[in-house]
Amino acid sequence: MSLKKVTEAIRRNKRFMVSAHINPESDALGSALALKELLRKLGKEVKVVNDGGTPGALEFLPGSETVLRTLPKGWKPEIALTVDVPVFARVGGIGHLLRQAKCLISIDHHVSHERFGHINWVDPAAAATGEMIYRLHRAMHVPISKAAAVCMYAALVTDTGSFKYRNTNSAVHRIAADLLKIGKINPMIISQHLYEAHRLKDLRLLGEILTSLKSTPDGRVAWVEVPRALMRKVGSEVIDELVNYPRAVKGVEVAIAMREPPQKGEVRCSLRSKGAVDVDKIARVFGGGGHMAASGCTVSGTLPQARQKMLAEIQKHLPKRNGRTAHRR
Repeated sequence: MSLKKVTEAIRRNKRFMVSAHINPESDALGSALALKELLRKLGKEVKVVNDGGTPGALEFLPGSETVLRTLPKGWKPEIALTVDVPVFARVGGIGHLLRQAKCLISIDHHVSHERFGHINWVDPAAAATGEMIYRLHRAMHVPISKAAAVCMYAALVTDTGSFKYRNTNSAVHRIAADLLKIGKINPMIISQHLYEAHRLKDLRLLGEILTSLKSTPDGRVAWVEVPRALMRKVGSEVIDELVNYPRAVKGVEVAIAMREPPQKGEVRCSLRSKGAVDVDKIARVFGGGGHMAASGCTVSGTLPQARQKMLAEIQKHLPKRNGRTAHRR
């Protein structure tokens, strides 16, 4: 069992490096910080290192100020752990630091995980990687600190869509209740940090972006587009939530947020499904992946070209209506 292998590796070693993916959300960084708390309680040496450090929106997470951009000179980990990283390239520019360790452990809940570690504990049934870190605490009989409880609770909130996505079940609610009690957490405060801390100028730019919201004639697919010029102006917090707006349109089954990164010739796409379509399969066509209801990928070409490719692929996956697949009119 992979969980057992993880616990054995932790017990046998002393020095650990923990990393999440680039541009982490609270499941990624919260899991990393909660894992750091677990390791420290076991008397281990541990450094949390992430490409780009801590995003401003996640500075409320306890321990976020300790996140490094690189390892101290001469400090080499015995074990490197990645959390919430399905594809190794997603660690960004610190991959060479992770490869220094004699053993690389990956803890993740994405169905598209590429099994790049020496030990891979992958559980697609988990609602969040933070849920897996909670289970690791319990498996190793390590008391959960208040700081770790806050980090894992924030992880659950993010990856369950505030407990409204299809991955929310009774087990998730029991874990959340336990963390609320341990961390003496005020759910309203966590929600405000996660969803109600936008800059005024970002919300004004959001209004500009939403004017691009369009849908197919049958209303089953909706999308927004962010050209490069706007990407330079708007904060990452708004971009991260953008795909939720087309998803919220009545009758939409698949939502897309398409945005141009600084480098030309590609478009980054976030996909969401309300359950009838497996968007992980769509994202994998373009070299991406994630979950059945939430995935991402990068599509080559301009925005119009990426839109055409994405809509054509989505049409192949839409459920049939009245004995035939609905096509664009």
